[in-house]
Amino acid sequence: MDDDARLIGLAEAAELLGVSHATLRAQIWRGRLNAEKVGRDWIVTGAEIRRYRSEVQEPRRRAPTRES
Repeated sequence: MDDDARLIGLAEAAELLGVSHATLRAQIWRGRLNAEKVGRDWIVTGAEIRRYRSEVQEPRRRAPTRES
């Protein structure tokens, strides 16, 4: 099966992205993560995980250091 078409539950998606389940729910409500509610569960696609990782999750930049 193509990874982009794979359906992933929110718990697994949180693990793949290195964030909490609550963080992903908040991202869904803010419209930053596209997901579908199936029964009581939220489902995302592999393609959406990839998009979220590349567009929303940016590496944290370190503040410039001062030289004394």
